[in-house]
Parts: sequence; C-alpha cells; structure tokens
Amino acid sequence: MINRSVAARRPASPVGAASRSGLDGRGLPTRGWLLLAAGTAGGLLFTGAYLAEGVTRAGYRPLALPISALSLGPDGWVQQLNFIVFGLLVCVSAAGWRALLAPGRGAVAFPVLHAVAGLGLVMDGLFDQDSSGGYPPGARAGMPTVHGQVHTLFAMVTITALAGGCFVLARRFAAEPAWRGWSVLAAAAGIATIVFIAAFGAGGGHGGLAGLWERAAGGATSALSLAVLARVAVTSRGVGKPGRAGGLAVGAP
Repeated sequence: MINRSVAARRPASPVGAASRSGLDGRGLPTRGWLLLAAGTAGGLLFTGAYLAEGVTRAGYRPLALPISALSLGPDGWVQQLNFIVFGLLVCVSAAGWRALLAPGRGAVAFPVLHAVAGLGLVMDGLFDQDSSGGYPPGARAGMPTVHGQVHTLFAMVTITALAGGCFVLARRFAAEPAWRGWSVLAAAAGIATIVFIAAFGAGGGHGGLAGLWERAAGGATSALSLAVLARVAVTSRGVGKPGRAGGLAVGAP
C-alpha cells in the first residue's frame, strides 16, 4: 500500500523526458537546434550566393558550367569564400545531427559523413578547379594542374559522402516505425544524387546541361535534409502539451 501511495503521488513525466528517442526532437537541447540551423542557413546562403554570382558573371552559363567555375577569374574569391563558409557550417551541423539521431542506427555514421562532406567543401574553396568550357572568357583548357586535381578529388569526396548519408538515413528510417515510409524517399535521394552526378560527369563537367545535373545532385540531398528537419520541428512542437499527440504523460489515464 505504501509503495502504491508513493507511486500515486509521483508526478507524471512526459514521454522522453528521461531518455529521448532519436528523430523525434524531444529533449533536443537548444544548442542542438542551433547547430542544425547552422547547416541549413549555410545551404541557403551558399545557394543564394552562387545563383547571384551566376547571373552577374560575364560569360558564365549556369546550365552548362559547374558551380566551381565561379571560383575562377578576378571575382573568384567570392565563390572560394562561399565554399569555405558553407563547408565549415556543414561540419558544425554534424554535431547537431549526432544529437538528433542518437540513440539509434546512423547516429555516428551520418554525422561523420556530413563532416567529411563539409571538409570536402572547404578544400574545394582552397583549391580552384582548372579552366574548362571556355570559362573564364578567353581561357583555354590546358594540362591538368595539381590544384585542379585536388579540387576534383574533394568534389568527388563531398558528393560521395552526401549520397552515402542518404543511404544511412534510409537504413535508420527503416528501423523506425514512425519513419518507415521515409526510407524509400531517402534511398531515392541517394540514387538520384548518383544518377545526376553521373550525368554531370558524362558531359565532361561542362557543356550541355552539365551545370544543371551538378546542381540537381546537390539539391537532392539538401531537399531530404530540409524535409527531415521540418518534420522533426513540427512533430516536436506538441511535446509536453496535454491532449496532443506525443504530449501525454506517463501513467496518465
């Protein structure tokens, strides 16, 4: 009777207060949300910057030329800085993904791949690609340079890490009843990334719609990340509010 009385007087605890279940946003500290927001903001700034640069650069053809070509020429420092800042913010957001996904599958693998992609972006900012596709205007393609090869290597590292992250999330979603339907979406994003970057490579990295394919490859992974974070943010709003799904207290009638 004493034990029952003590249990009856014990205040009810919100689900997840003691131990947060990954991917539901419950218990995720403000610091975690800020880290995730850093990556999201970085992606938006990166996209806005290269779009603005693309329409103002003489001789630049967005649909045919890669984003990296903007690193060339007198104003190339803008895109170089754009790569570096975005890469650093992606690395920072990896800690936020770790906090969001833990515990569970991919809680280590996905943040690691995210950090690798961020490092690749930083390196692409530090090492320019070689001139190609007639850009900058008047430039002629020559023998590959060391800095150009380093740029290409880390570009491949970045896109591979991003695609791999999609498959890691797909495996995680498959193990989560509330997210099982998202497993197909994550896998599709990973496949789309590979297909688009293969189309980019098949065109020699410039000419035709090479620039479009490259942007689509990065866009597939970005869209998935934004969708996941949006769902987590929306579903976490009901936590701790009586009468709403996800906000019921343990032991409540």
